[in-house]
Amino acid sequence: MLTVLAYEVGPSERLDARLLAKLAAHHHTPLGTLADGIAHLADPLPLLLLLGGACAIALWRRRPWQALAAAIVVAGANVTTELLKVALAHPRYQPVLNPEEVGYAAFPSGHATAAASIAIAYLLVVPARLRAPTALLGGGFVFAVGCSVVVLDWHFPSDVLGGLLVAAGWGFAALAGLRALEPPRGTVGRGWRRPPSPPRGPRATPAVPPSP
Repeated sequence: MLTVLAYEVGPSERLDARLLAKLAAHHHTPLGTLADGIAHLADPLPLLLLLGGACAIALWRRRPWQALAAAIVVAGANVTTELLKVALAHPRYQPVLNPEEVGYAAFPSGHATAAASIAIAYLLVVPARLRAPTALLGGGFVFAVGCSVVVLDWHFPSDVLGGLLVAAGWGFAALAGLRALEPPRGTVGRGWRRPPSPPRGPRATPAVPPSP
């Protein structure tokens, strides 16, 4: 649906282009310089370092399945995005952007996918009490990277949204896999909890000698 809106529906295409033009007007300003630094935080090398940190947290907590899930989310989401870029490459000429047009293979955004996937990876590995602040920090990081790639005229806003959806899909899949690996309630370790022993008969009351 998002692809259709970005490629085939005139009003949404024009809105997409106007938002890009408005933000990209700051490309050659101090805001553009800041955006350049933020966007490169989602490059492959920083992404791998951040993923290493997420996996280290999971292993330190003795949660190897969570470490594997984090790696799968990041790898799966970013490979999926690169494949979609090729499969969905399409010219999107918009007069409002002339002469600087976004490249054909821009949907979904790789940097947005990278930022969102690493944010999800950390949500999978941190303790429950830290998920709220982790979600806040991760959301801020994703928002900053998403806005930055638009300011730099690398992507349409719809490209960014597409990257978020790809990462979210892998995140939900990983979460479902982790839930499936959890032992059922009422179990201890890998074995079923033993049912309680049947109550024994009433204890015999010791005879009390009659008082004299």
